[in-house]
Amino acid sequence: MDRLDIAVLILIVAGTLMPLFCIIKMQMIKKFLKNAAITPAVVTHAEKRTGLKGAVYYLLAIEYKDNSGRLFNGSAIGAKKNAPGTTVPVMYNVDDPTKYKTDFGKYLPWLLGFSLIFLAGILWFSYWLLNLNYTVRP
Repeated sequence: MDRLDIAVLILIVAGTLMPLFCIIKMQMIKKFLKNAAITPAVVTHAEKRTGLKGAVYYLLAIEYKDNSGRLFNGSAIGAKKNAPGTTVPVMYNVDDPTKYKTDFGKYLPWLLGFSLIFLAGILWFSYWLLNLNYTVRP
């Protein structure tokens, strides 16, 4: 294998990572939802944080009740500020209500579609690179 073949192989492997991530994440959420209940959680505190390169996110303290009425506390990260007293949906494990998620994966199908289109572009570009008539192959 020469350098061009290795570069194309790296491109293809890198291009398959995002669709693979989306599929795995969608399956994890689907598996979690099999034994989960959805309930509203009340935001008790919201703190603005700044991440890398100035990205703003909010650290939320939440409270939610399970089906039997027991109160649980947790935290979540949000992209928008939720004032104390507002509600956010939470899914929790019925067998262990301390395990919860606020990410329902609603953008994953869009991300999967975009990443598959991107992968198709990488595959076309790789095919084009490998089938060019070079006078001297790099």
